Amino acid sequence: MKDDIDTFYDDVESNEDSKSDAKVSFIIIVVAVIAALYWVAGQ
Repeated sequence: MKDDIDTFYDDVESNEDSKSDAKVSFIIIVVAVIAALYWVAGQ
């Protein structure tokens, strides 16, 4: 998996930034799903 990621990015800095962005996106999606479930349950 790490080798696949390395092929997409020119340097380590870009690679690390992409991992950070992925974590932030994942957290936002999780929060959005929880909020949606809470909103639906409250209807």
